[in-house]
Amino acid sequence: MTKNFLLLLPVLVGGFVSCDNDTSGYKWDGMTLTDGNAVIGSVVTSHSRGLDPNIDIEPVGTGLYRISVGYIAEVESDSAFYTLDFVAPQQAGWWMIPSVSYNGNHWGRGLEPRGARTDGGWYTYTHRITPIPGITYSETPEYAIALWAEAPRNDRGNFSCSIMPDTASTVHRLMWPEEEMPVMYCARDKYTSGYSVPGHVAAGDTLTMTAYLSVTPVLPGHRAQHKFLTEAWNMAEKTSPHVHTPADLWEYGLQYAENMLYSEEGNFAGFTIGYSPDENNEIQRRRGYEIGWCGQNASFANSMLADYLRHDNESRRDKGMKVLDSWAALAPLSNGLFITNYDRVIGLDTIPSALVFDACNLGTAALNYFEAADLAKACGYERDNFEQIAYRICDFVRDDQQQSGVYGRGWHPDGTCYVREGTIGAFMVPPMLEAYRRSGDSAYFESGCRAYEYYLGQLKADGYTTAGALDTWCIDKESSISLLRGAMRLYRITGEKKYIDDAVAISDYLSTWLWHYNTHFDDPHNDFNKYDYHTFGATSVSTQHRHLDPYAVFWVPEWLELSEVTGDPQWAEKAVAVWENAAQLVSDGNLEINGVRRPAGSQNEAFFPSRWHWTGEEPAERLNQWLVAWPGAFRMETLRRLDAADWTDMPQ
Repeated sequence: MTKNFLLLLPVLVGGFVSCDNDTSGYKWDGMTLTDGNAVIGSVVTSHSRGLDPNIDIEPVGTGLYRISVGYIAEVESDSAFYTLDFVAPQQAGWWMIPSVSYNGNHWGRGLEPRGARTDGGWYTYTHRITPIPGITYSETPEYAIALWAEAPRNDRGNFSCSIMPDTASTVHRLMWPEEEMPVMYCARDKYTSGYSVPGHVAAGDTLTMTAYLSVTPVLPGHRAQHKFLTEAWNMAEKTSPHVHTPADLWEYGLQYAENMLYSEEGNFAGFTIGYSPDENNEIQRRRGYEIGWCGQNASFANSMLADYLRHDNESRRDKGMKVLDSWAALAPLSNGLFITNYDRVIGLDTIPSALVFDACNLGTAALNYFEAADLAKACGYERDNFEQIAYRICDFVRDDQQQSGVYGRGWHPDGTCYVREGTIGAFMVPPMLEAYRRSGDSAYFESGCRAYEYYLGQLKADGYTTAGALDTWCIDKESSISLLRGAMRLYRITGEKKYIDDAVAISDYLSTWLWHYNTHFDDPHNDFNKYDYHTFGATSVSTQHRHLDPYAVFWVPEWLELSEVTGDPQWAEKAVAVWENAAQLVSDGNLEINGVRRPAGSQNEAFFPSRWHWTGEEPAERLNQWLVAWPGAFRMETLRRLDAADWTDMPQ
């Protein structure tokens, strides 16, 4: 922090504490929370001179407390500030600022902030980059502690947070006004000077903050976080933006795929990776075809076959079959691997040995070619080679699997493994289980189970998963979807409840990336206000990429199913929030954003609620213009995985 600490007035404020709603057995002694003779921690405030404080603590649930902070400014000041801390008298063995730092972000090769502090002091972060405003979480040897605040209703209320796991204590801090210090992580692997918003108050001004403290005993595998995540979700203001109907989104998605992305080059047909504007704001096609990840060629093709079965559109059926046949003819290698990018290698006489075919693309190819075999047959085509492509990918990965259960992150064309580090190999778990479901061959089931247990064990031990996004090497959310899908498939296969328990734990981790509130901006010309974008239901990408995207739409079916199996409505509510968020700003062909008219079905992939992505003094656009292929493919894949009757029950 850059405040003048000579002005700090640390106090233990004797506020009102009511205990009627707390059945945990925890007790407050003044501002100190105790458990029998053990001290859990104390509420401590600091503030600049001239602020008259008042703090009340009210239990609002078991181990859950509302902390109301109010200050009246006695004099005018341009440097007013205050902090609200919960200080635990033990060092945290594990901690996180969800979406920002998981126990210090010590995994990976990126340059995102590591640890809780740097040479200049403890890191502070604006609440705008946290999925629950200002959330910090720690696990001391006995207690799991979370502190967060309500989202501000205006820019003046913007605040920041910090966590300080020191050798003898762990401090959870909320602070006003907003700052990011001692430096600001401003773009991928880039830093700029920290900032602090002036704390201007006039005499008589009132400053308020409503914070929440959640305390529960520590559980193995970081399972105690389920409590504060459930509490925060129950408090969330669940707003619904205006979005297109599922039927319209299906049609717009196919229009983008058919009219803009579809392309033929010689004997190859595919869907390009997307469009972006040139210097004249004219959108230009980006070269590149990819079977999965950003390009989603197989998924788009399957949606076109599914559209024929729904609407008898022969043109789309023919394009879908041509894409699937093109990849099937050109991409499989003799060892079972599958070329994942057309523009890099297909059509060349020699495949460069340095290329890597990654588990994310391979898992996507296998799952989609299993599905394509069924769709093609329903459309009147026999394509035994489609299923064989999927089996051969699974065979290769299974034969390469290590004794520990780990698969690879990626493989060179000759079959040698590129690297095994990270969770990305988990993308092969769902297709391995699908291969078992289709064939009855227990070797696939045994392989999928061993890999699932390996990657799930990493999540339980480390508290995070890693490197699902191919353009990062860091902690992220994307690799967890395969674990969630694996858990739900294993439950369907075995009926064992342990897999539902696993699915809840995985979903809790995914929820640490999920925006529980709408970010507010006073400026009516801000992109979010101008185009009516709501952050509620979005997910942050990774610790290396701090923007929001609609990726979570990919696991909507799993959360709907999990809610039905467990009877817990939060998973269905989260699925609805994710769907509605992902359905925003999908163009109907008339949508113009920042001077660029967007083709029907297109949508940008990045939304910037904070100053991340600012590399200069002036604010950057909060909606990017990269109209990448994958969001539309994911929406349509989610719709085709749901029964037609379910479409009418989805948000309209």
